[in-house]
Amino acid sequence: MAQSEDLKFRQILLEVQESLRDDDLQDLMFLCSDHLTSRELGTVAMATDLFTHLENKHKLTPGDLSLLLELLGIIKQHSLIRRLGLDECTENNGTAYRLISPYRRMLFELSQSITDEDLKKIKFLLVRMLSRKKLKQDMTLLQLFSELEKKDLLDGDRVDTLQEIIKNVFPALEKRIIQYKTERENDVSQETENNASVSNTPVQVSTGLLNCPILTSSPSSVDMLDQMERLGLNEASVVSEDHSQRLDIRSVTENESPNVSVTQHPEIPQYEMNGDRRGICVIFNNCNFSGGNLRMREGTDVDKECLKSVFQWLGFEVRIEQDCDRRRMLGVLKDLSDRDHTQADCVVCCVLSHGDLDAVFATDGRRVTFRELMKPLCSLECPSLTHKPKLFFIQACRGTMEQRAAGLPRNRDDEMLVNDARVPRDSTPEDADFLLAMSTVPYYVSFRDKENGTWFIQALCDNMKVLVPRGVDLLTILTQVNHDVSKKSDSTGAKKQMPQPEFTLTKRVVFPIPTTHPPQ
Repeated sequence: MAQSEDLKFRQILLEVQESLRDDDLQDLMFLCSDHLTSRELGTVAMATDLFTHLENKHKLTPGDLSLLLELLGIIKQHSLIRRLGLDECTENNGTAYRLISPYRRMLFELSQSITDEDLKKIKFLLVRMLSRKKLKQDMTLLQLFSELEKKDLLDGDRVDTLQEIIKNVFPALEKRIIQYKTERENDVSQETENNASVSNTPVQVSTGLLNCPILTSSPSSVDMLDQMERLGLNEASVVSEDHSQRLDIRSVTENESPNVSVTQHPEIPQYEMNGDRRGICVIFNNCNFSGGNLRMREGTDVDKECLKSVFQWLGFEVRIEQDCDRRRMLGVLKDLSDRDHTQADCVVCCVLSHGDLDAVFATDGRRVTFRELMKPLCSLECPSLTHKPKLFFIQACRGTMEQRAAGLPRNRDDEMLVNDARVPRDSTPEDADFLLAMSTVPYYVSFRDKENGTWFIQALCDNMKVLVPRGVDLLTILTQVNHDVSKKSDSTGAKKQMPQPEFTLTKRVVFPIPTTHPPQ
């Protein structure tokens, strides 16, 4: 790269910085949030910091000012573009590049039309979805959009909540959102029809600062860029929370490898765990079934204490509910549903009881189905838990059959080993972000040692204490629990057990590493 070319490039960036106000910089940061991580954006104090990050991602180079020109055009810095002598580029080719997504452009346009009074109304409507502490701060609308994105309440595919809010505050602006949704649907439809005919010819990018670098003016290359950016690249970035894994078109061209898979080695995003508090963990410990004609569950208090110490260690507010009848169990869940979980990361519910196929038993002998356990915490019933993990750990039998070790005859039961069995009905609700980790597979019993607790809960607690400090996600931990429990048996080696997690989680659950040592 010629030194004079690099010098002119940096002079342009410096002049842009000196011409921008603080609110202009905030606008640029928001528009670039698809290209940079939250951590990178958090280090930006001036425009040159932003430009440096974009350079590091090869989004802005002496040979390509496309992104800079597009950004300045969006924030209406036309006089600055002319002063820099770059107006010919935008006039001739301004529609040829779309490095800022239509979704982010739409949000920016909305922000330019919302008054301070309208913003107060929007904050009021969001008071149950976002932290009251943050809403009280001097938060701009763009910052509010960013916060909604962090909470997984807003993205390019989900703008219905935003549409409902805008419709209530500024009805005329709803048309802009409807326009965006219509254009997106048309784009997706067109991409589906044309996907098979996308050429493998690399996109040509001109270099040379003084030639006002942008994409070549060939309609086919422009169309291919739009299609790759909207379809291929966005698919790659969907699996990366901070968008840092987004494939750069220039790197494809320069390396002459246009057939590189954009989903190669994807990083699965994880739920945010940085709220003001971790959340509530409710433990239903049903031991005495004198009112329900079921056996007393000796050894369950060992499980209760283990769960309590582990979840307190993880930062949860633990609430013990001892020997609950059906009315009490449903009442506790209703109370949990009515609470504001805006500042919480997730919610946990552990049930230690007798059970059958799709239910647990309350101490009065009445069934509480898995559906009834989970429904109060679904998005419709508890909006403040929307897009947050709802974690259920069920220690109970799901039938009366006993799993046997392969090839072994049935032997006399170990006197210390008992099960929590009974019979079937019902199914789990269809809702996102749930985990239902059950101690055994359908139709089979679950074993409980009268002195040492249950195989499942003890394996769960032991593995949480070992693997959470290593940054291991919850589903991987449960896989290890499955492995450990599957290796257990009674003293005869005949009785076996296989736990079963079911989930509609959309991200990985990774608990922050506690600052204290695991409980003993």
